[in-house]
Amino acid sequence: MYKRSFFFLLVLASLTLIAGACSIKMQVQASTKARMGTSDFIDKEVAIKKGESIALVDTTSSTHIISNGTWQGNTAKPFIESGAPVVNNLNFAGNDSKNVGPFNTAGTFQLYCTIHPGMNLTVTVT
Repeated sequence: MYKRSFFFLLVLASLTLIAGACSIKMQVQASTKARMGTSDFIDKEVAIKKGESIALVDTTSSTHIISNGTWQGNTAKPFIESGAPVVNNLNFAGNDSKNVGPFNTAGTFQLYCTIHPGMNLTVTVT
């Protein structure tokens, strides 16, 4: 009886360690954050190294929909730069975060919120 209980606890502890290691890896991959406020990016520019991801963090209860492209004045200009990860209508319900990437090509890439005019993010990858 005790041997089975001990074995069960050992397996459970091992699975917990594996799950914890996986979550730490996810945090490391997206260690650079781009925070979003009510209707604009708080961090309008982020710089990362090739192969890294970014974490888009919605710091308020505002809804955001993020895609490739930019606002030019009050006109949305959707486009995807060559080598950019495709971000197509990534939905945020408020007070949540999602990873974008990895960015595997060096360059400058644009993301924008499709519902908040002027809400642009520039990602520079070296």
